Amino acid sequence: MSTPPVAPPTAPAPVRAPGWWRRNRWALAALPVALALTFVASGDRVRTLWWEQDLRRPTVVEPGATVAFQQDVRDGLGGTVPLAVEVGLDGVADAAALPDGMELPTGTRAVRVDLTLSADPDVVLVGCSLAVRDADGTRYDYVASAWGAWQPVSPCVPQDTTGPWPSLGDLDDGVSPGDAGQAPRPATWSVSPVVVVPQDVEVTDVVLWWQLPQHVRLEVGR
Repeated sequence: MSTPPVAPPTAPAPVRAPGWWRRNRWALAALPVALALTFVASGDRVRTLWWEQDLRRPTVVEPGATVAFQQDVRDGLGGTVPLAVEVGLDGVADAAALPDGMELPTGTRAVRVDLTLSADPDVVLVGCSLAVRDADGTRYDYVASAWGAWQPVSPCVPQDTTGPWPSLGDLDDGVSPGDAGQAPRPATWSVSPVVVVPQDVEVTDVVLWWQLPQHVRLEVGR
């Protein structure tokens, strides 16, 4: 009786390495979470920058009142300097006389903003900005050089006695300070910057600021 032939041993099937998708399945599962966290963080930074670049933190002054406004303002040396000033709005009215050279575009008018301010002569106030707004919150900025006229660069200080100017950091040694040769700024003074607005705009408040988002909001009396 013959012996049946014996089949040769079968070689083991090769073990296949897991594919790329399988190897990285946990990383892929975590990817949406990581992206969401990234978008949230980016959104927070965008919201912070957006918030800081607009008029968000008002110090409100009722008609006829005066406010003591204080703020730590960043300087050119990477630090901050204290700012302290008292501000009051004396009135807003159509400008009886235009600044030299000013020619109003058709459909506009010029309004004069009368302010009285008080501060220590050593406080840096140069660099302020001013605007008027209507009931809808539309803002019309003070512009020093426009419509053919030249007004003071800083609408909140006397033109000839501005007081100290802010530091420019490393550029201070090569630039003469803007107050060189001036007399000290008085303790109390008045200014009357002129702002151009559309003919039919009714001004409801005046805003004054040095570094956003803080600002002074002066309400106009009826």
